[in-house]
Amino acid sequence: MSRRKPTGRTSFTVHKLLSRQFHARCASVAFITALLQVPAFFSSCKRDSEHTEYPTKPRIYIKWTKIPTPQAIDLFFFETGGAQKLDSYQQLSNLQGESRHYGLSGPGPKRVVVLSARPGITDSWLDIQNYGSLCKKTWRIEEEDIAEPHLVAEALIEDGASRLTQLSLQPMLTEVRLSSLKADFSGRPYAGKSFECRRIYLSYAATEYKPIGPEGGHPVSWINPGPIDSIATEALPHPEWMLKVGSSSLPMSFYCYANPASEASIPRTRLVIEGTIDGVPCYYPVEIPDLAPARVYDLRLTLRRMGSPDPDMPTESGAVLVQTNLLPWDLPDAYTVTY
Repeated sequence: MSRRKPTGRTSFTVHKLLSRQFHARCASVAFITALLQVPAFFSSCKRDSEHTEYPTKPRIYIKWTKIPTPQAIDLFFFETGGAQKLDSYQQLSNLQGESRHYGLSGPGPKRVVVLSARPGITDSWLDIQNYGSLCKKTWRIEEEDIAEPHLVAEALIEDGASRLTQLSLQPMLTEVRLSSLKADFSGRPYAGKSFECRRIYLSYAATEYKPIGPEGGHPVSWINPGPIDSIATEALPHPEWMLKVGSSSLPMSFYCYANPASEASIPRTRLVIEGTIDGVPCYYPVEIPDLAPARVYDLRLTLRRMGSPDPDMPTESGAVLVQTNLLPWDLPDAYTVTY
């Protein structure tokens, strides 16, 4: 057993072995689909005795290789053609330890979707009939926990006698970390004046997210569109994810959902520095072009000119020098067991 920081990404292997003969003997497609209502019946396809030979075909086995391991996972298999109907569903729990966990799907190519879950809570999936209905499900920032964030992964698995697919469960959260903030107004009329920082906050921060989609997830709602909405921010379970007072506690971290800039209709997330120079209020809205999931955007800012009079108004060119380091998602220390 060793102690190190996890990456926040849980990797496992999905190995698909198909056999129509076993499929007809152990579980029909209709039976597997019924597992959505009665998941405990899945145990009829395997036994827990250490001397038991597990069915060899068809078989999906999942081997966890690093933590943090979720309490449970919801495992979906969908058809890849037509309406992409649900082929099978099950929830796997007790994922710690060295035991293998098995899931079954019908023959043919499949789309597999894995979501972290809480053991025994399956009611929210009763209306899932196809891949499209799962794509409508959303996550909310109020339900997130930095130490145990929601995780998701999906992939296409081809038909065949043996297929190996690597999936990495990852959060859709992004960390914006301000590591350094300083002012250098040399050559300006206000040279020698100090910048008094009042507040630092995220604007256009994604707080609701659809994690499933053929081209990846996307945000659907935002907080602080322009000036900060103090009421909405303070109502969050963790308002400190969006707002900090002053800059004495650097480095400081902010959290929101990923916010890709590839879509013109999606507003870009900004880190807004609010303060005064010689008593004059000003703002520095630092635009972050593309917030990818499971990443840390480490910012080091140098203020060079007077900021804008409005948090929703860009500053003059060269008003802020921005150094950005892109880092992997980080989590608090945890024990890692490899097996």
